[in-house]
Amino acid sequence: MPHDAHDPLSTGSDDPEDIELSPEEEPVVIGTLFLSMLLLIGILGAWFVIYITMLDRL
Repeated sequence: MPHDAHDPLSTGSDDPEDIELSPEEEPVVIGTLFLSMLLLIGILGAWFVIYITMLDRL
């Protein structure tokens, strides 16, 4: 079977410039770090509340 250079199912390329995303195609991810930090602060806050609640039972 001959190799088709324009195969729509192929995902790679020998030329790295062919597989790089242009700035218009790059996904825009805004606030990921902020939301991750909010989640971590929420988890730590919940553990702190549980810890204090357990200390009050002593």
